[in-house]
Amino acid sequence: MIYKREEYVEEVNTPDAKFPVRRIEVLTPVDGGKPKFFGEVTLGIQTPLGIHQLPISFEIEAESIHKAFKKFDETARPRVEEARLEIEEELRRIQREQASRIIRPGEMGLPPGGLTGLRKQQP
Repeated sequence: MIYKREEYVEEVNTPDAKFPVRRIEVLTPVDGGKPKFFGEVTLGIQTPLGIHQLPISFEIEAESIHKAFKKFDETARPRVEEARLEIEEELRRIQREQASRIIRPGEMGLPPGGLTGLRKQQP
């Protein structure tokens, strides 16, 4: 099926807005079928390497673009929470792997023989 693609952006200027910038992409079949609405938000994730922006997309069940924007928050919240939990679990898994990793003396920059090798080299 071939779709026509349109993008809409709404800025919400209230201090309590969970999603101050809301993006909705509308895919309308060129044969005149029912349009599909897809919301997108960006989630900032703090990692050991800094903050990374992760786009999260989700489908919004609606009959019009106005109704899609009205349903944006209620549709986005569970998807954002699900993505956040998945990322946190992945970070915990990576940390567990790193913590249980066996480090060999050569990987730490120590000479062969480890710390005992250092003692033998001293005069």
